[in-house]
Amino acid sequence: MEHATAETGAIEAPPQAGFLPENRSEWPDDARTVFRQLVRELDRWCRQHDWPARHNAWIAEEAVRKSW
Repeated sequence: MEHATAETGAIEAPPQAGFLPENRSEWPDDARTVFRQLVRELDRWCRQHDWPARHNAWIAEEAVRKSW
């Protein structure tokens, strides 16, 4: 779908659905909340299974980006 402005007649691309900014601090509140919850769940699982947790933030971020 294209968006056109009446003033200039220029065509704008619609906002990209599911796009999250590179910087997590600029994410919508809901996305940041889901990210924090997912990191906590991954950390808990790692503690219970004596597994390293060093990549949990990266894993959570990728999951939120792919599902948002």
